[in-house]
Amino acid sequence: MLPLLYNPGSGPSAKDPNALLARLPAELRARLEPIALGPPWDFTPLIEQAVAAGGPLLVWGGDGTLHHAARALIQAGCPVPLAALPGGSGNGLVRGLRTPLETAGALENLLLGRELRIDLPRLDGVPFLNICGTGFEAAVAHGFDAMPGRGFLRYAQLCLRLWRKHPELRVAWDAARPDPAAPKSVGEKLRAAWLGPEPELPERAWSLSFANLPQYGSGLWIAPGADPTDGILQWVKLKRPGILDLVSDVPQLFREGGRTHLRQEGRLLRAMLRFDAPLPWHLDGEPAPARDRAELTVEKGAFRMQVTGNCPW
Repeated sequence: MLPLLYNPGSGPSAKDPNALLARLPAELRARLEPIALGPPWDFTPLIEQAVAAGGPLLVWGGDGTLHHAARALIQAGCPVPLAALPGGSGNGLVRGLRTPLETAGALENLLLGRELRIDLPRLDGVPFLNICGTGFEAAVAHGFDAMPGRGFLRYAQLCLRLWRKHPELRVAWDAARPDPAAPKSVGEKLRAAWLGPEPELPERAWSLSFANLPQYGSGLWIAPGADPTDGILQWVKLKRPGILDLVSDVPQLFREGGRTHLRQEGRLLRAMLRFDAPLPWHLDGEPAPARDRAELTVEKGAFRMQVTGNCPW
């Protein structure tokens, strides 16, 4: 049977695999075996079971759970695709791939879906699927990981506490950037004119992200220009919002086409970054060790992902 992995500790509410299966057609229920899994994350026998059942590896959890599943699949040589089910507080990976947020619908659509080869970025050799970053967002990731509960409300409260006191960081770059792509259609020309020229790499940032997919989680569009199939990593600088920005500009970050002076975005093929002091990082929302230098690379099409018909790539 195909294993359906779920993390009982992720997300704002308890997971009931029996209730989930009850909402599926009988022929799909007969193929699935729910299996609870949490730290220390031994995915090996479950990957082997998914391979024997013809895949994919179904994982129901948050971005952190999916991050650990992806690392295990990479270590095993990606023998089956990863199928990500929404089960966390933010669901950034799932939202970025346009997978339905209703779990039973997501599961059914993924089993009827297709495989997509997506890019595999790495921070100092450690892979991630969606986003890594430092500055304010890393402080939030470390703080959220230490909190006793989950959910968007707790996340928002933590962000507000850190909003004023977190300082800007200084960064020096050694980066390779792709050549500008010439617009091929009237629509692309209009979009290029609307967006303007790509900004220079920032020397200072309050929050600095590197994105493979466009969504950070909870509907926040951190990198609208991200394409997980182009072999390019998006860098995104967020400016600290002022009080008026919380009303006028922050809501624009939660709109796919929203424009705001708070966000700058550009493209990278690779980069080496250096900082004045060691800074904490996150990988797909999971806390990562502090470092005063960081190397970002990306392998085009190196990871197997199961997606639904809603996925635009």
